[in-house]
Amino acid sequence: METPHKPVAKSPAKAADIHVLHCLNPACAALLAYEVDSNNVLYVDLAWTAKSDGDMRYFPCPKCGAKNVVEPVSTDKGPRHKVTRFVA
Repeated sequence: METPHKPVAKSPAKAADIHVLHCLNPACAALLAYEVDSNNVLYVDLAWTAKSDGDMRYFPCPKCGAKNVVEPVSTDKGPRHKVTRFVA
């Protein structure tokens, strides 16, 4: 007697680690037009669009005006840019 084959269960797909960047000012948290991973590393490296103030590169917050500072980092995917802090 043959035993019926059970269908092989597929493992659930891993969810993408992509989030919308929020202003890092905890009193604001407005949405900015950039995508980041859970470590605030830019998903699409648009650091070239950041404004500059001397050596500091930043994404300005449209709500509170804070400067969300963008700095280069090394990742397992190579050199990228990360939003690290805010300056009021």
